[in-house]
Amino acid sequence: MTKLLSFFLLFALLCSPFVNAKLERHTYYSKSIENNVIGTNPERVISVYLPASYDDTPNKIYPVVYFLGAYSWSNDFALPMEKRIDRFGVKNQPIEFIVVMLDGDTPLRGSFYVNSKAHGYFEDFIMSEAIPWVRSHFRVTQNPSLTAIAGYSMGGTGALRLAARYPTQFGHVYALSPGVFNKTGLEDSFLSNKSAIEHYNTFRQHYAKVDDKLAFMSKEFAPFQGDKLWDNGDENSDYAFILAYGGAFASRPNEAFGIHYSEEKGAYPKWQAGFGDILTMYMSSSVLDNLNSVVIEVGDHDEFRWITNGCVTLKVASEEADSIVKVNVFEGDHGDHFGQLIEQSMLPHFVKVLSQSTITTSN
Repeated sequence: MTKLLSFFLLFALLCSPFVNAKLERHTYYSKSIENNVIGTNPERVISVYLPASYDDTPNKIYPVVYFLGAYSWSNDFALPMEKRIDRFGVKNQPIEFIVVMLDGDTPLRGSFYVNSKAHGYFEDFIMSEAIPWVRSHFRVTQNPSLTAIAGYSMGGTGALRLAARYPTQFGHVYALSPGVFNKTGLEDSFLSNKSAIEHYNTFRQHYAKVDDKLAFMSKEFAPFQGDKLWDNGDENSDYAFILAYGGAFASRPNEAFGIHYSEEKGAYPKWQAGFGDILTMYMSSSVLDNLNSVVIEVGDHDEFRWITNGCVTLKVASEEADSIVKVNVFEGDHGDHFGQLIEQSMLPHFVKVLSQSTITTSN
């Protein structure tokens, strides 16, 4: 009976005027993504969660968190995220920062938030288009110490990479289950799946010969759309991932999809660096000296074992160096405790570090 009453109380609170925060979803045409090879839609959705106090405090400038979605997530991930942030506000306190949510979805299900001929220039979209657009349309701070970037899985890796590449623009980074390679990570991942590699090599051969490349890719990518990505078996999802990863990190001047590392020794560094550079970046003083906090959450039994291994390698190295990088290992796999980590770890962390007392007000 107590649990039932608690449920109805929570439901009533969520539906009451007390929770008047709102999620705005805006369509933005990206010139950075426009000229891509695989047909990624340049019309992106920028979802902006405004705190309950936003409309009532027209002179206030707010801290901001940019949250990047995972591989295979559409922009609709902002809808359940809105509910989690609302729930956090009811159980704890309404947040006093803005949350901007961006996805990296493509016909290959993931851009990794980097610039590439294949997917489009997603790094430029975020840094040169989305963030300036948000700053011009909403009252968000440009103070790096009050600006954070976060994400889950592919989005966590993207957040880590962008914070490292632009450490003077972000003060904080929070990554949940991010892709990180240690020295053996590439070989341990499904980028080494032999059957999927054969498909990738065949794709590259056919792609080079066909005239109507978009039509060819549309047919080739059909098994990756929606739940078919997973329902068609591990080999199908591994093949899709190799295509996405190869297009993001391994392209060459005249090739949107670079040769697989197993076919050419000289290609290995690019494939390793995609996820492997994160370790190097987060042991670099040029990065860490400009960031105020770095938090990584990873499961001890992530089904993508290179993620656990890579993050734990970073944890050990960071602890030995006594750096600001904090890697928290929880009991579970890749998707375990996601909602719990958002509500009980990430949001409380940002409430703490994005202190309202340091906010300036506009005239």
